[in-house]
Amino acid sequence: MNSATSKPHVVFMNMAATGHMNPTLPVVSELTARGCKVTYFVEDTMRAVVEAAGATWRSFRYPESDFTGILRNPSDFARLTAAELLAAGVPEDAKLSEYGFPFSLVYNAQLVLPKLLEDLRSLDPPPAVIVYEPFLACARVAAHVLAVPCVSLYTMPGPGVFVAAEKMIVNVESRPWVKQPQQWIIREYGFDLFEQGALMEFYSPFQNLVTTIDTLYAPPASKHQLERFGHFPFKCVGALVDTHVKRIENAGDGTGAPSLSLGETSAQQQSLTESLQAGEFSTAQLSLDGIRHARSSGKRVVLISLGTVATGRMWNETLPAWSNDDDRDAGTRRMWEYTGKEFCQFVYQQCFEAFGSDPNLLVVVAMGSNGQEALEDLPPVPPNFVLRPAVPQLELLPLLDGFITHGGANSTHEALALGIPLVIVPVFGDQIYIADKVAHCGAGVSFRYPLRTLSVASIRSALDATLQAETGHRDAAQQLAGQLASAGGIAAAVDSILEVVRSHEDTDKPSPRTFGEALPNLLAPSVGRNQVRRNIKPSNGADTGGIIVEGQSQHDAK
Repeated sequence: MNSATSKPHVVFMNMAATGHMNPTLPVVSELTARGCKVTYFVEDTMRAVVEAAGATWRSFRYPESDFTGILRNPSDFARLTAAELLAAGVPEDAKLSEYGFPFSLVYNAQLVLPKLLEDLRSLDPPPAVIVYEPFLACARVAAHVLAVPCVSLYTMPGPGVFVAAEKMIVNVESRPWVKQPQQWIIREYGFDLFEQGALMEFYSPFQNLVTTIDTLYAPPASKHQLERFGHFPFKCVGALVDTHVKRIENAGDGTGAPSLSLGETSAQQQSLTESLQAGEFSTAQLSLDGIRHARSSGKRVVLISLGTVATGRMWNETLPAWSNDDDRDAGTRRMWEYTGKEFCQFVYQQCFEAFGSDPNLLVVVAMGSNGQEALEDLPPVPPNFVLRPAVPQLELLPLLDGFITHGGANSTHEALALGIPLVIVPVFGDQIYIADKVAHCGAGVSFRYPLRTLSVASIRSALDATLQAETGHRDAAQQLAGQLASAGGIAAAVDSILEVVRSHEDTDKPSPRTFGEALPNLLAPSVGRNQVRRNIKPSNGADTGGIIVEGQSQHDAK
């Protein structure tokens, strides 16, 4: 491509998960606004939002299955044929808990790569750069084979949120459905995914955009991270949010259509009583005018959301093995022994009892598609609670006084960008790191060990603390909002992507087969570890008055 005469063709690759999709959509919109052509490979359930953002939608294709995305939900794996699984190294007697997501990511690459490369080579003009979710091994291999640069867009606070024990790394990488496809990819394409990556950590040697700020960034920390990709560049660009771009409210569990945020229309504006329908679970669209009316009458508005994984994909499954371990006494259940349903019910019950008797609060709960089932065996819904499967979160956030959240990266950064302090009840993964980090910054309260620390009294006390100005939580959140505003956001992300394209055009391209081997030599003379990290200034982690409820934070444990 000659940049003097044409704009680059940017290819996106992603999985159909709410938190991983939403930050990419404003980037797509901005790229198309600048004249770039954008093609987006993702499951067909995401087609509407992808096309609304301005991209051309394309599916991932499998040898025999008609599935169109990246394997993630149990229903996705059910669509694979036995022959496809066997060819990828999955024995017939294997359990889904053993070979399902995320252990599927390498053989998922084997299954889609032949047709993916065929589709990429057919694009006109050819791709100038691949922007991808770093969980996707197939994107990293495709960029290598085509000899095009790639940029990962990481929707968590950084690689350091996943610090696995070395024994666990060895165990996972030795499983037949991981090892066999890894070796197949080496034979077919000359690329070893684990030389410079790991499961769920297929970062780019060119650029990795992280949707956070320096204060909250988690750099590579473990031995394998530092050895394999510790020298890669990571750049914080802040929250990627545009209220004018349609997005996903809830991607669901793969068994039904996702819930999309399309905004309110006059036809959907019912009377205030009908639209809010407090005291019961309703699938009616939440009326923002009803929320505004509640605020104008003196009520404080609080949102409770436990995300889309525990309320959806993991609803009837036990929570991931890397869930929040709260050191409970022997004989008591741990987090990974709870299903998503059981954990959500536990949190909802505490909140019903803590806030249901307060006439000055209006509590909105985003419960996911299983909301009605979640009410089983719970006390009656309080009259001041408004329950919905999903809510238009970006539009609702400016109307909130408080937010009780699971600490998902998107929810956290979107709220902090508006200076809203948080009460965080983390479940697994990066949510634990985020909860502790926000508390150390003073911008909220962390329930580090929710099964041991969350109660009616403690959740009421935590929310009160974030609502009261004298505690300083709102001031701390406002400081983080300023940092997020300065990070550059969508414009910075797009600038970085296009800079990678320009830099690649100015460099002689090695052949596709030797590109991976040549890259370290190309980078070594001019880019050292400190230079690569010049965009990042990790926080010193100093405690500025945040609250961690009865638990030791990850920072304190180091």
